[in-house]
Amino acid sequence: MTATATTFPALLIRHVEGRGRCIIAAQDIAKGTQLLADHTVFVPKADSQYTDLSVVGRYLFEWNDEGDLCIVLGLGSLINHSKRENVSLVSNDEDRTMDFFALTDIAAGEELVYDYGHDVDELANYYGIPAD
Repeated sequence: MTATATTFPALLIRHVEGRGRCIIAAQDIAKGTQLLADHTVFVPKADSQYTDLSVVGRYLFEWNDEGDLCIVLGLGSLINHSKRENVSLVSNDEDRTMDFFALTDIAAGEELVYDYGHDVDELANYYGIPAD
């Protein structure tokens, strides 16, 4: 295992009215660039029944298709939702990191976003996110 963590140096945290904390590109980023490799805390499916009961549940990520989850311990946990995503996520089993990649070219000043994969009602009721 190669326990490495990569952070793309051109990411900023900014507060945007109506969106809260956002991750913003400080410079142009090319499609396919690895942005982050954030360490995680693994949450087995058997424990996931308890996560929705607290605010922590709003920050969990799907780890695999078997229903396991993870807590992302880096900037990736602050990337907001949008159906017009420009970031993709990959669970890295070997390093136990969540790896984030530029899905499209991202211009300086643009917010990094990805699709949380929930329906409109769940986004509104659980996450407090209005429809795009």
